[in-house]
Amino acid sequence: METRRTKLLNRLWDEQNIAYSLMVEYDSLPHQYGQHVLFQAEGYVINCIASYPGITVTELAGILKKTPSACSQIVRKLCDKGLVEQKRNVKNKRSYNLCLTEEGQKLTESHQAFNKECQNNTFSLLEEFSDDDLYIHIMVQKKLNEAYIEDIRRSREIFVSKKG
Repeated sequence: METRRTKLLNRLWDEQNIAYSLMVEYDSLPHQYGQHVLFQAEGYVINCIASYPGITVTELAGILKKTPSACSQIVRKLCDKGLVEQKRNVKNKRSYNLCLTEEGQKLTESHQAFNKECQNNTFSLLEEFSDDDLYIHIMVQKKLNEAYIEDIRRSREIFVSKKG
């Protein structure tokens, strides 16, 4: 027999699955920022380069938790769009530092304005909840994140053991 708590936990599980599906869909869609159309992954890279001018692809990959190859592909697309420049590092000729072009800087401003608008809309939807409600949600989400981290760790462990 399913208890009230089990039913609530199952509803929470279902809502997490819905949230994940919506985030995946959102991330897969192109977004208009000023005169440019970017995917979320490109927007994250642009923001990171704006925050860390001169960053390398390897450093970028570490921050974004992506492979250097994946970041390199995105950077190449952004260079082709005239938003990012790669400048050879004078101390290490095999390394390139990334910076935004003037157009890339304008795009960053549009992207940040868009994100702020999205955040404000979300915060408006949450006005009906008290600070205590929000604090509880944060604590629940942190516990869910711990579970996700453990699931990832176990999956990686299984994959590595099967591979070797």
